[in-house]
Amino acid sequence: MTSKQLDAEEKRLLDLLPKGMDRPRPLRELVKLTGWSSRKVRATINRLIVLHHQPIGATYKQPHNGYFIITNDTERNIALAPLTSQIKQMTERANAITNATLEES
Repeated sequence: MTSKQLDAEEKRLLDLLPKGMDRPRPLRELVKLTGWSSRKVRATINRLIVLHHQPIGATYKQPHNGYFIITNDTERNIALAPLTSQIKQMTERANAITNATLEES
């Protein structure tokens, strides 16, 4: 994992993420540790993933929800499952709107 192109904020957040999903770090904890808004934390995580190709995953199962650095294929598949489900639901919703009959006014 290279951190050459990361800015100071990205590096700071990346350093707060645990390796592996045994103890993921919840969003609220990242907000407390950084002093940032939850929106800024999520946006920074998104940049780390999309722009810098960092393998960051999230798990949403209580009580072990939070963000982590993916270390193996099992963790990768767990992190991908909710994203895949969300894509499917959004595609179904877009298709329903596309095919909906509109009232003429």
